[in-house]
Amino acid sequence: MVLADSSAIVRAGIRRMLADTPEIEIVQEPADAQSAITAIRDLRPDLVMLDFHLDTGSAVDVLRECRTMTPRPICIVHTQDTKPSIRAISYAAGADVFYDKARDLAPLLSMLRKLAASALQPETAKAA
Repeated sequence: MVLADSSAIVRAGIRRMLADTPEIEIVQEPADAQSAITAIRDLRPDLVMLDFHLDTGSAVDVLRECRTMTPRPICIVHTQDTKPSIRAISYAAGADVFYDKARDLAPLLSMLRKLAASALQPETAKAA
């Protein structure tokens, strides 16, 4: 998984929460959109998790790049900016799943564990 978030504290917290899920390996932790795009192009992860607001760009930049890839990674936007417009923009740009960082932690972790346990397709993950 590529975990893109401008906050090192958030990245460290997610890494700790996933420590007991060895099926999910965080292979890169970029803080900005361009580094995330480069990591995704180079590493071809199955899963990308990103905050909407990244240094020097946004999730939209990363999601648009992911849409061009075959196979396409499952893309999760995990942000505190949960305005309906941000959610709509994320899905329109290619997000498969959208979570509120402040309130959706338990469902997010459950969904990540389901992804790790099986080969869910993005359509299935969206319903999770």
